[in-house]
Amino acid sequence: MAKSKRDSMLKTISESIKLESIAEGNESEFEKLFITYHAKLHRFAYLFVHSKELADEIVMDVFYNLWNKRKNLPSVKNLETYLFISVRNLSYTAVKREGRYKFDDLDALEVDIPKYHITPESNLISNENIEEINLAIETLPSKCKMVFKLIREEGFSKKEVSDILNISVKTIDNQISIAVRKIAEVLNVSLESKNYSSYIQTFLFLM
Repeated sequence: MAKSKRDSMLKTISESIKLESIAEGNESEFEKLFITYHAKLHRFAYLFVHSKELADEIVMDVFYNLWNKRKNLPSVKNLETYLFISVRNLSYTAVKREGRYKFDDLDALEVDIPKYHITPESNLISNENIEEINLAIETLPSKCKMVFKLIREEGFSKKEVSDILNISVKTIDNQISIAVRKIAEVLNVSLESKNYSSYIQTFLFLM
């Protein structure tokens, strides 16, 4: 399913979830919320803990806490961002407990990003270039790939990513610039042309 269509469907479902009803104890409405977000949150937790079992525990804890504090739900302005922040916090706690690396060190994470493929939207890029771009993306710093993943794969805005990762929007802009420069190097093009720079950003983040 195309990203834009998937995001549109998810947005429609999430907007139909009645937080006030959940706050009053509606279990079927809460189940709808769980089904809508579980997979996305599990993918995010896995980036930190690299364990499907632990990621599942973290996500279940998030929903358990959400249900216990359901009376506060109507005051949550951005539910999806709230859920991702909750997963991040519990993931940091789990990683810190295991002592594998600094709990707030995004550059220490191993982040996997789905590969690009030729599509009608990318018909100006050759198959060879697509392969080179995928290789270039794999060499990006982990923080850069995390920002990249949340914007392109999960559809968050830069402000939302800023809140989720607890880093500044300026830092996110810097990470995007790193990705754009890397792809420009691979394609052997100059970014002096604003039009081409914009095209690369569109290609990277809107496909």
